[in-house]
Amino acid sequence: MTDEVLYGCKVFYAPLSNCSKNMKETVKLGKYLFIICAVAGVTLAVTNYFTTKKIASQKLEVENAALKEVLPVAFCFEVKNNFPKNGYDEKNNIVGYVLKVIANGYSSEISALVGLDRDFEVTGVKILSHNETPGLGSKIAEKSFLSQFIGKFSEKILLKKDAQAGEIDGITSATISSRAITDAIRKNIDEFKKTVK
Repeated sequence: MTDEVLYGCKVFYAPLSNCSKNMKETVKLGKYLFIICAVAGVTLAVTNYFTTKKIASQKLEVENAALKEVLPVAFCFEVKNNFPKNGYDEKNNIVGYVLKVIANGYSSEISALVGLDRDFEVTGVKILSHNETPGLGSKIAEKSFLSQFIGKFSEKILLKKDAQAGEIDGITSATISSRAITDAIRKNIDEFKKTVK
C-alpha cells in the first residue's frame, strides 16, 4: 500500500493486484449463484408443467364431490367456473341449483355451497372455508348445525332468536357466525329466485 497527503488528508491506495483478485472472486461467486438460481428455476418450471393437470383434476374432483353433497339428486353439473351452477339428471333435465355463498363471520370470511331443488327448497349446505374461533364459531361447519337448513325455504331460514318465523337454532356463544351464514344463505336464495322466475 502507498499513501500520500492530499489536501491535508492522508490517502491510502491499495495495490491493483488486490482489487483485481477481489473482483475475480466476486464474479466467480456471481456465476455460481446464477447457475444455482437457473437450475432451481428450471426445476420449478418442469415440476409445475407436470403437476398442473393433476392439481386441476383433483380440484375438479373435490368440487364435484361438494356439489354432489349439496344437491344429491343431480347426476352431473353445469361445467363453468362461476356460480350458480345447474344440476342435471340422467336425461339432462335441470333438477336443481348450487349457489356459492360468502358471509362475513365473527373473525373471518365464510364460504359455503348451498343446494336448491327446482322449488328453491334447500337440499344441502357445505361450508367450504372459514377461520372462525375453534370450538365456537367453527361449529357452523358441523352436520348438527348445517342439517337444520335442509328442507327449508328462504322464509324460514332465520335464527329462532331473531324472528318468530325462524327455524334455525344458533350456536351457543357463536351467534355472530350463526347469524352471518344463516342470513347470507337466505339473502342469496332470495336474490337467485329473482333471476330464475
